[in-house]
Amino acid sequence: MAVPDSLVNRLYGGPRYNGTLLFYTDVRQFLTSQSRVLNLGAGPATESPIRTLKGEVAEVIGADVDACVLANPELDRAVMIENGRIPIEDNAFDVIVSDYVFEHVADPVQFLGEAARVLKPGGSLFFRTPNFLHYVAIVSAVTPHRIHGLLANVVRANPTGSQEPWRTHYRMNTVGRLRRLGRKAGLGELTVKHIEMEPSYLRFSTPAFLIGTAYERLVNSTPLLAPVRANLFGRFVKTAG
Repeated sequence: MAVPDSLVNRLYGGPRYNGTLLFYTDVRQFLTSQSRVLNLGAGPATESPIRTLKGEVAEVIGADVDACVLANPELDRAVMIENGRIPIEDNAFDVIVSDYVFEHVADPVQFLGEAARVLKPGGSLFFRTPNFLHYVAIVSAVTPHRIHGLLANVVRANPTGSQEPWRTHYRMNTVGRLRRLGRKAGLGELTVKHIEMEPSYLRFSTPAFLIGTAYERLVNSTPLLAPVRANLFGRFVKTAG
């Protein structure tokens, strides 16, 4: 039985549990009207005002390996990533945003290297991605990709014809791995927040949702359990000079 909205609102009402708002509030602190922004892995339109930066900054360019990005109206311009390369000049962007993309990257060294190349010295790369030490990521990692598509429609209540989930690799989804890969790519300082919010992926079942809520309350009760929270919200700063 699907979880009633009244229960979700009672347990998770208000901005405190809005992870998207939290992430993009952090991003917007580093933006000005003159900023050039790269949405790396932009994909199709999000239809979310919180996630749409177009009109707030000088330019938002989206880049993706999927041609769906070319029809995304939330971008000023879109480009295709081909053979791992972003067709943009060096040192072009003040800020890069990569929202739930890292888990899909098959070659993290090339991916972060390209991000570092197009980011200005001192610029920031913001990312939001699952934490591999969380139970959802672990289950996803050991589940065949063909099952993901079947489960996505049930868990997310997707209508027929919805975008199929992209393949996941989880090759840059722990803090230690991110630090090592970032140094190799020329990205210096890394700060990370471990975030656990509403278990929306369990809304297909009230009992499952309540178990997920109990887990959320537990891991948010003490910093000692932060390493097993669901998401990593992070910021790389490209080394200046």
